[in-house]
Amino acid sequence: MSDQLPEIEQLLRQAREDREKLGDLLQRYQPYLMLMAQQRIGPKLAVRSEPADVVQQTFAEVHRSFDDFLGATEPEFSAWIKRIHRRNLEDLVRLHVRSKSRSVEQEQPLFGADGTASLCWHEAAADQSTPSHRLVKGERAFRLAAMLQSLPELQREAVRLRHLDGCSLEEIAQELDRTTIAAAALIKRGLQTLRDKMSEDSWL
Repeated sequence: MSDQLPEIEQLLRQAREDREKLGDLLQRYQPYLMLMAQQRIGPKLAVRSEPADVVQQTFAEVHRSFDDFLGATEPEFSAWIKRIHRRNLEDLVRLHVRSKSRSVEQEQPLFGADGTASLCWHEAAADQSTPSHRLVKGERAFRLAAMLQSLPELQREAVRLRHLDGCSLEEIAQELDRTTIAAAALIKRGLQTLRDKMSEDSWL
Protein backbone atom coordinates (compact mmCIF):
# COMPACT_ATOMS: atom_id res chain seq x y z
CA MET A 1 0.00 0.00 0.00
CA SER A 2 1.51 3.32 -1.08
CA ASP A 3 2.55 5.80 1.61
CA GLN A 4 1.84 8.60 -0.90
CA LEU A 5 -1.96 8.38 -0.60
CA PRO A 6 -3.51 11.76 0.28
CA GLU A 7 -4.54 12.08 3.91
CA ILE A 8 -8.21 12.25 4.78
CA GLU A 9 -8.15 15.93 5.74
CA GLN A 10 -6.49 16.85 2.44
CA LEU A 11 -9.21 14.97 0.56
CA LEU A 12 -11.84 16.65 2.70
CA ARG A 13 -10.51 20.11 1.77
CA GLN A 14 -10.52 19.16 -1.90
CA ALA A 15 -14.10 17.93 -1.69
CA ARG A 16 -15.10 21.26 -0.12
CA GLU A 17 -13.57 23.11 -3.08
CA ASP A 18 -14.80 20.73 -5.77
CA ARG A 19 -17.80 18.49 -5.10
CA GLU A 20 -16.61 16.03 -7.76
CA LYS A 21 -13.63 15.26 -5.50
CA LEU A 22 -15.95 13.79 -2.87
CA GLY A 23 -15.70 10.43 -4.63
CA ASP A 24 -11.95 10.32 -3.92
CA LEU A 25 -12.61 10.88 -0.23
CA LEU A 26 -15.27 8.17 -0.08
CA GLN A 27 -13.02 5.67 -1.84
CA ARG A 28 -10.61 5.93 1.08
CA TYR A 29 -13.47 4.96 3.39
CA GLN A 30 -14.82 2.12 1.24
CA PRO A 31 -12.67 -0.75 2.65
CA TYR A 32 -13.17 0.53 6.18
CA LEU A 33 -16.96 0.80 5.87
CA MET A 34 -17.00 -2.64 4.26
CA LEU A 35 -15.28 -4.04 7.36
CA MET A 36 -17.84 -2.31 9.54
CA ALA A 37 -20.68 -3.81 7.46
CA GLN A 38 -19.16 -7.30 7.39
CA GLN A 39 -18.70 -7.20 11.15
CA ARG A 40 -22.26 -6.05 11.82
CA ILE A 41 -23.96 -8.30 9.26
CA GLY A 42 -21.85 -11.46 9.58
CA PRO A 43 -21.29 -14.18 6.96
CA LYS A 44 -24.71 -15.81 7.37
CA LEU A 45 -26.82 -12.68 6.93
CA ALA A 46 -24.51 -11.55 4.11
CA VAL A 47 -26.03 -14.33 1.98
CA ARG A 48 -29.23 -12.26 1.92
CA SER A 49 -27.85 -8.74 2.29
CA GLU A 50 -24.62 -7.68 0.58
CA PRO A 51 -22.41 -5.45 2.76
CA ALA A 52 -21.41 -3.57 -0.41
CA ASP A 53 -25.03 -2.50 -0.91
CA VAL A 54 -25.12 -0.86 2.51
CA VAL A 55 -21.83 0.93 1.80
CA GLN A 56 -23.28 2.30 -1.44
CA GLN A 57 -26.39 3.42 0.42
CA THR A 58 -24.20 5.29 2.90
CA PHE A 59 -22.22 6.91 0.08
CA ALA A 60 -25.45 8.07 -1.56
CA GLU A 61 -26.60 9.68 1.68
CA VAL A 62 -23.22 11.37 2.16
CA HIS A 63 -23.46 12.83 -1.35
CA ARG A 64 -26.94 14.18 -0.63
CA SER A 65 -26.10 15.73 2.74
CA PHE A 66 -22.40 16.67 2.40
CA ASP A 67 -23.21 20.39 2.48
CA ASP A 68 -24.65 19.85 5.98
CA PHE A 69 -21.31 18.55 7.30
CA LEU A 70 -19.48 21.47 8.89
CA GLY A 71 -16.37 19.73 10.25
CA ALA A 72 -12.83 19.88 8.86
CA THR A 73 -10.92 16.97 10.47
CA GLU A 74 -10.71 13.22 10.01
CA PRO A 75 -12.25 12.45 13.44
CA GLU A 76 -15.18 14.75 12.68
CA PHE A 77 -15.82 13.29 9.25
CA SER A 78 -15.27 9.73 10.47
CA ALA A 79 -17.77 10.18 13.29
CA TRP A 80 -20.30 11.74 10.88
CA ILE A 81 -20.10 9.06 8.20
CA LYS A 82 -20.10 6.36 10.91
CA ARG A 83 -23.43 7.62 12.27
CA ILE A 84 -24.97 7.43 8.80
CA HIS A 85 -23.50 3.98 8.11
CA ARG A 86 -24.42 2.53 11.48
CA ARG A 87 -28.03 3.68 11.10
CA ASN A 88 -28.21 1.98 7.69
CA LEU A 89 -26.73 -1.22 9.14
CA GLU A 90 -29.14 -1.23 12.07
CA ASP A 91 -32.09 -0.77 9.70
CA LEU A 92 -30.90 -3.71 7.59
CA VAL A 93 -30.32 -6.02 10.56
CA ARG A 94 -33.67 -5.03 12.05
CA LEU A 95 -35.30 -5.97 8.76
CA HIS A 96 -33.67 -9.40 8.49
CA VAL A 97 -32.89 -10.51 12.04
CA ARG A 98 -35.54 -10.69 14.74
CA SER A 99 -33.49 -12.50 17.34
CA LYS A 100 -31.02 -10.78 19.68
CA SER A 101 -28.14 -12.99 18.62
CA ARG A 102 -26.39 -10.05 16.90
CA SER A 103 -27.47 -7.16 19.11
CA VAL A 104 -25.89 -3.72 18.95
CA GLU A 105 -24.21 -4.41 22.29
CA GLN A 106 -22.22 -7.24 20.67
CA GLU A 107 -20.79 -4.96 17.98
CA GLN A 108 -17.07 -4.32 18.29
CA PRO A 109 -16.39 -0.55 18.05
CA LEU A 110 -14.57 0.59 14.92
CA PHE A 111 -14.17 4.19 16.05
CA GLY A 112 -12.23 5.71 18.92
CA ALA A 113 -13.78 7.90 21.58
CA ASP A 114 -12.67 11.01 19.68
CA GLY A 115 -14.35 9.84 16.47
CA THR A 116 -11.11 8.78 14.78
CA ALA A 117 -11.33 5.66 12.63
CA SER A 118 -9.91 2.82 14.72
CA LEU A 119 -9.44 -0.94 14.56
CA CYS A 120 -8.99 -2.96 17.74
CA TRP A 121 -6.54 -5.72 16.75
CA HIS A 122 -6.66 -8.74 19.09
CA GLU A 123 -3.57 -10.91 19.48
CA ALA A 124 -5.01 -14.17 20.73
CA ALA A 125 -2.73 -16.14 23.02
CA ALA A 126 -3.85 -19.44 24.52
CA ASP A 127 -7.63 -19.68 24.60
CA GLN A 128 -7.48 -19.85 28.38
CA SER A 129 -5.86 -16.41 28.72
CA THR A 130 -7.16 -12.94 28.00
CA PRO A 131 -5.90 -11.82 24.59
CA SER A 132 -3.93 -8.60 24.33
CA HIS A 133 -5.02 -5.96 21.86
CA ARG A 134 -3.80 -2.77 20.32
CA LEU A 135 -5.66 0.12 18.75
CA VAL A 136 -4.80 0.93 15.14
CA LYS A 137 -5.97 4.48 14.42
CA GLY A 138 -6.38 6.99 11.62
CA GLU A 139 -4.54 6.48 8.35
CA ARG A 140 -3.05 3.16 9.50
CA ALA A 141 -6.56 1.86 10.21
CA PHE A 142 -7.63 2.78 6.67
CA ARG A 143 -4.59 1.01 5.21
CA LEU A 144 -5.17 -2.11 7.30
CA ALA A 145 -8.85 -2.17 6.30
CA ALA A 146 -7.87 -1.94 2.62
CA MET A 147 -5.43 -4.84 2.99
CA LEU A 148 -8.02 -6.98 4.76
CA GLN A 149 -10.52 -6.34 1.98
CA SER A 150 -7.97 -7.53 -0.59
CA LEU A 151 -7.79 -11.01 1.00
CA PRO A 152 -9.81 -13.93 -0.40
CA GLU A 153 -13.25 -13.91 1.25
CA LEU A 154 -12.84 -16.86 3.63
CA GLN A 155 -9.36 -15.75 4.72
CA ARG A 156 -10.65 -12.23 5.30
CA GLU A 157 -13.58 -13.44 7.39
CA ALA A 158 -11.40 -15.80 9.41
CA VAL A 159 -8.82 -13.10 10.16
CA ARG A 160 -11.53 -10.53 10.90
CA LEU A 161 -13.38 -12.82 13.30
CA ARG A 162 -10.18 -13.83 15.09
CA HIS A 163 -8.28 -10.56 15.28
CA LEU A 164 -10.97 -7.85 15.09
CA ASP A 165 -13.86 -9.59 16.87
CA GLY A 166 -11.67 -11.71 19.17
CA CYS A 167 -13.60 -14.93 18.42
CA SER A 168 -12.32 -18.37 19.41
CA LEU A 169 -11.39 -20.94 16.78
CA GLU A 170 -14.53 -22.89 17.65
CA GLU A 171 -16.72 -19.82 17.09
CA ILE A 172 -15.00 -19.06 13.79
CA ALA A 173 -15.40 -22.65 12.59
CA GLN A 174 -19.11 -22.53 13.39
CA GLU A 175 -19.59 -19.14 11.73
CA LEU A 176 -17.79 -20.22 8.54
CA ASP A 177 -19.11 -23.79 8.58
CA ARG A 178 -15.59 -25.23 8.67
CA THR A 179 -13.63 -27.48 11.01
CA THR A 180 -11.42 -25.82 13.61
CA ILE A 181 -8.35 -27.07 11.72
CA ALA A 182 -9.61 -25.51 8.50
CA ALA A 183 -10.43 -22.27 10.31
CA ALA A 184 -6.93 -22.12 11.79
CA ALA A 185 -5.44 -22.69 8.33
CA LEU A 186 -7.50 -19.83 6.89
CA ILE A 187 -6.27 -17.49 9.62
CA LYS A 188 -2.65 -18.54 9.08
CA ARG A 189 -2.82 -18.02 5.31
CA GLY A 190 -4.59 -14.69 5.70
CA LEU A 191 -2.03 -13.36 8.17
CA GLN A 192 0.83 -14.48 5.95
CA THR A 193 -0.70 -12.62 3.01
CA LEU A 194 -1.02 -9.49 5.13
CA ARG A 195 2.61 -9.72 6.19
CA ASP A 196 3.63 -10.14 2.55
CA LYS A 197 1.72 -6.96 1.63
CA MET A 198 3.26 -4.73 4.24
CA SER A 199 6.16 -4.82 6.67
CA GLU A 200 5.35 -5.75 10.25
CA ASP A 201 6.11 -2.28 11.61
CA SER A 202 3.94 -0.38 9.14
CA TRP A 203 1.15 -2.98 9.27
CA LEU A 204 0.47 -2.72 13.01
